[in-house]
Amino acid sequence: MNIRFSPEAPAYLGDEHALMFWVLVGGRRLDCTIPADALEDHFGAASSREDELQRAFDANRAVIEGAAEQLLTSVGCRPVVLRSGYFRFSGGGTAADTDRKQARSAKERFPRTAGSCREIDVQGAK
Repeated sequence: MNIRFSPEAPAYLGDEHALMFWVLVGGRRLDCTIPADALEDHFGAASSREDELQRAFDANRAVIEGAAEQLLTSVGCRPVVLRSGYFRFSGGGTAADTDRKQARSAKERFPRTAGSCREIDVQGAK
């Protein structure tokens, strides 16, 4: 199945201090969420304010979507949350403006390619 990310700007989730963006997997729309701390810790957001989160997301969209694609593939095409620890322990994700070498490394680690996603039975999954 093809994984396609929506070109829409992510939605700000004020109660959760996060951004939500969308992906189509085999024609099914899934939510992907990235909390403010991940955008602050790894992508240069100066605060959890909406404009700062949007700016960090836009500047690093390809890296974030590449990570989401890998996570979607590994969890069986369910909604995903890209927490700060995912980037920390997977070795990817830094602010492109802060460290170009690490940003290139993150782009190599999380390439954004047309991928496939296996369907799995997720009975009882939220």
